[in-house]
Amino acid sequence: MPVARCRPITLWVIAALVGGLAAVLAPSAGAVTARKLAPLHQVRKVNLRQLSAAPVGSSRLRLSPGALEMLQREQEGDRRRDPRAARPYVPGGRVVVDPVTDGFEGLSHSQQAFASGVELEPPDQGLCGGTASSTTYLFESVNDALALYDTDTNQRSPAVGLNSFYGLAPSFDPTTGKYGPFLSDPKCYFDPDTRRWFHSVLEIATDPATGAFASKAATLLAVSATSDPLGDYHIYSIDATDPGGPHCPCFGDQPLIGADANGFYVSTAEYNIDSSAGSFFNGAQIYALDKRALETGAPAPAVHIATGTTQTGTVQPATTPTGRYETAQGGTEYFLSGFDCLPPDCAVNPGPGDRITVWALTNTASLRSASPSVKLLTNTIRSLPYAGPVGQQQKPGFRPLGRSLSEPVPTVSANDDRMNQVVYADGRLWSGLNTSVRPGPRDGILWFSVLPTVRSRAVDATIANQGYVAASDAFLSFPSVGVNDRGRGVIAFSLMGQSYHPSAAWTPVGRGGADGAVRVAQLGSRPEDGFSCYPEFYPAGTPGPFQCRWGDYSASFALPNGDVWSATEYIGAGARTTSANWSTFVWPVRR
Repeated sequence: MPVARCRPITLWVIAALVGGLAAVLAPSAGAVTARKLAPLHQVRKVNLRQLSAAPVGSSRLRLSPGALEMLQREQEGDRRRDPRAARPYVPGGRVVVDPVTDGFEGLSHSQQAFASGVELEPPDQGLCGGTASSTTYLFESVNDALALYDTDTNQRSPAVGLNSFYGLAPSFDPTTGKYGPFLSDPKCYFDPDTRRWFHSVLEIATDPATGAFASKAATLLAVSATSDPLGDYHIYSIDATDPGGPHCPCFGDQPLIGADANGFYVSTAEYNIDSSAGSFFNGAQIYALDKRALETGAPAPAVHIATGTTQTGTVQPATTPTGRYETAQGGTEYFLSGFDCLPPDCAVNPGPGDRITVWALTNTASLRSASPSVKLLTNTIRSLPYAGPVGQQQKPGFRPLGRSLSEPVPTVSANDDRMNQVVYADGRLWSGLNTSVRPGPRDGILWFSVLPTVRSRAVDATIANQGYVAASDAFLSFPSVGVNDRGRGVIAFSLMGQSYHPSAAWTPVGRGGADGAVRVAQLGSRPEDGFSCYPEFYPAGTPGPFQCRWGDYSASFALPNGDVWSATEYIGAGARTTSANWSTFVWPVRR
């Protein structure tokens, strides 16, 4: 694999602490004060066009030991679900099957398996898009592969394993029988004013002989050197091990990314790596970096904020795909979060909840200086009620793996009610979360359109509009909201039920609210039938009941022309491996 290497550069990350949950959830968190230093390294350069020409694939696929370890942790966390939790009453609307003819099947489980050498689920959808040299590209990334397409649905690269993209040892090398680092939770963003591509993923070191987790972790970033998504990328590593932290060595779960005019932002949830004595949670971590320095490969200071949250690990930074950023207070990056977990270890909160938190990081222009001086502000506001989702039912059908194990049709997990992707568009913050609803129970979506304003000592916010999206005879999950600067957009999600195989679906949304109809962009053709569905693939003693892992998120974004592109998991009719059969569907909506 040809990789162009460069001299390592150290960027110093200024770490800061905010005083616990009370300070984080207060209307104003005050100024951030630097407390310690942590290194951020540029470790290499890679060229995606060269990687696309390299041979990929393996005839000896392995289930990822890291993925199995993560599945066991999820099962342990799900034990606290309470089926008696109060749920909002949402009768639900009709389902309209209206296939999107100019969409296409994106990355699938079989493609990623042959690109990475290991089998993983769920996919964790990372989709972004932008224009370079008159071509509008779509950059899709899943666990554990990526591929480039364009808006005419041409595929511009084969599936490339994420370990290859980051210049790491393969997830599994069949020629040596050794495992490489475990990567997961990819995200992608195209910055409209600098015209650069950003990609993030978590990394946990492994034992090369067994694939079991070792004691080091990092958050990896790839930033394109030009607007060409197939060209060179600067690769950076943020140490997430936190050796002095409680119960560490730790890792940064599900890196979430956003950007404003000045900075690029990463938010993670810090957990201990070794869960043999239990899972421990050290709160959400926010990293603020000078995005232009990242693009050039030059050293620059960056702010690290340990928030101290105990009721969420998901503080979602906003992306601004059309480039109309918040410029007040020296530049401001907004975030949203819910109340989705229980102290002290962030186990699933069954609900009900009726609050969300708006965060504002101000004076982001200082990130370009040698001495950044940013301030973190928060405000918790009331919302419509929401509750933890229930297991999703699915239509029976061809299930070779489940049938071979004599297992019944499995239910599919909708995880929890954490905040999903946040977009800043038309002067508002748009997002959504999973919620169970009644009668049923069923799963639906609660979406938000939040109007934020920021002052020197406070962030003010009102919910300009909010509402539920639900189907009377189906389960909806993992929403992503994409909105253009006209305030018109799409809520994309997965749909399934007793009459539906897992499908890709959407509903229109705008300033006036969401259309009641649920539209199916692409019908699924079979049930979810992956290894995560069945107890036979979990370590002995893992508690049930077992549900198929799904999601963990979808993606939607608006292009400057107003079109909104989305991608979500569904079950297509393409080839599968013996261990799993998930697919993704990518489609546009002209708004």
